[in-house]
Amino acid sequence: MLISSLQGVFSINMHETDPDKLSIKSKNKESLQRIFDEKRIDSISHENYKFSVSLCKQELAHVLIMMIKEIDYADFDKFISELHLNSDQARA
Repeated sequence: MLISSLQGVFSINMHETDPDKLSIKSKNKESLQRIFDEKRIDSISHENYKFSVSLCKQELAHVLIMMIKEIDYADFDKFISELHLNSDQARA
C-alpha cells in the first residue's frame, strides 16, 4: 500500500521476517520522524526506500486514525500545490 500525506510518502508492506508485523518504508528519514521516534527508524538497503519502521497492525491502525484526524482541507491536490507555492515564495 502507498500512502501520500502531509507527513510524506510511505510504502506499507508485510514485514520480511515476522508475518505478524508490518514495515513502513520511506525515502527520507524526516518523513518517518514526523510520526515515529527516531530510535525506531532503521536504515535499509532497498532500491527505492532508505528508511523503515516495523510495527504491529494495531499500531498502524492507530497511526492511520491520527493521520485522518489531521485532515483539514477539502482538496489535497490544491492544498499541496498551495503549500509548495508558499514554500517557494518563502525561499525567494
